[in-house]
Amino acid sequence: MTDRTTSFGDVTLDRVDEWTGKLFTRPDLLPDSDRQAWEAERAWLEPDFWSANSEDAGLCAQSFLVHSGGRTILVDTGIGNAKPRPSVPPFDHLDTAYLDDLAAMGVRPTDVDLVVCTHLHPDHVGWNTTLVDGEWRPTFPNATYLLPKADFDHLAKMAKSGDTPDPLGNVAAFRDSVLPVVENAKTQLWEGEEHVIDDALRLVASPGHSPGACVLTISSSGEKALLAGDLVHHPMQILDPAQRNTLDADGAMATRSRTRWLGWAAENSAPVYGGHFPGGRGARISNAGDAFRIDSWTSL
Repeated sequence: MTDRTTSFGDVTLDRVDEWTGKLFTRPDLLPDSDRQAWEAERAWLEPDFWSANSEDAGLCAQSFLVHSGGRTILVDTGIGNAKPRPSVPPFDHLDTAYLDDLAAMGVRPTDVDLVVCTHLHPDHVGWNTTLVDGEWRPTFPNATYLLPKADFDHLAKMAKSGDTPDPLGNVAAFRDSVLPVVENAKTQLWEGEEHVIDDALRLVASPGHSPGACVLTISSSGEKALLAGDLVHHPMQILDPAQRNTLDADGAMATRSRTRWLGWAAENSAPVYGGHFPGGRGARISNAGDAFRIDSWTSL
């Protein structure tokens, strides 16, 4: 554990930093957003979540490290090293100390019992594999990889067709970070409304960002938290859940999922940890009519 580890009942939560930088501007990420609305929240948006001068929306890639029921669980595995991502230059052949940072937290690759991917986009599956003697091999050899079947099936179809537009490199990530674990590691493709991991953790379908997108809920000893994946790409979507994310496959469905799970978080006083909130930020929220307000922040 580190000094930033947070506990929810018997579950502990930490994070592994990978990358923070510039990827999208406000209008590129949330094309229907109103700059005046962001100006009104400027006091807390700057400097981590927005730069008013450049319009850059602050984003990161990170994993969440969960200890529950005696198991070590890694939620989302980021971008990965040496992955060819020419269509997204900041991610192309990245070289970070991710595994060293994980080791500094007392976790070696062989210690990970379960890898959970909230969806199968390139920045959530990268460390599923590492390059060994020219081949992509599972990074966590003793882990079960828990992957959403709806995303797997969708990407398998794209990979097979070969002519579907893929500007963000989803098929490339499928081939170098998903197929190798399906072929060479213990893998479970889950489907349906929910998948129970243990008494405290469950994956629940929240489609829209991708066909198989899900959230991970933590519930232990009366304490709750929400690992939201890309349900909420930017915290301004908490203030206005109808804000369309340009990366969502189905914007209307994503809005319904976002509203549902932000409502759950508000009702249960559960901090919302966004997959791309810099600094492992968790937003404690409450209802505000048809939207939500951010009451306070917690950081990992």
